[in-house]
Amino acid sequence: MAERLSPSDADLADDDSLDAWLQKSAGIAGHTSVTCKMGPGADPLAVVDQYCSVHGMQSLRVVDAAVMPDIVRANTNATIIMMAERAADFIKESR
Repeated sequence: MAERLSPSDADLADDDSLDAWLQKSAGIAGHTSVTCKMGPGADPLAVVDQYCSVHGMQSLRVVDAAVMPDIVRANTNATIIMMAERAADFIKESR
């Protein structure tokens, strides 16, 4: 390594400068997921049931990475496609 590009010497001068650089430089580098908990209606934190239906709403489902129970260790695309296929089955079965 020939030279350090970042943080600069000024960014490393003291704790406040380093904190400012970290705040400026940090960001999200993944797929947002696991934000709408799946669970029974009695759970005050649960947003959807096991069929991806939103508690307290009719004809509204959340079928995306938000309802995943945990962050997957791969690209979310294939998992979401599987979830969408299963949700389509739930919708067909409920008619």
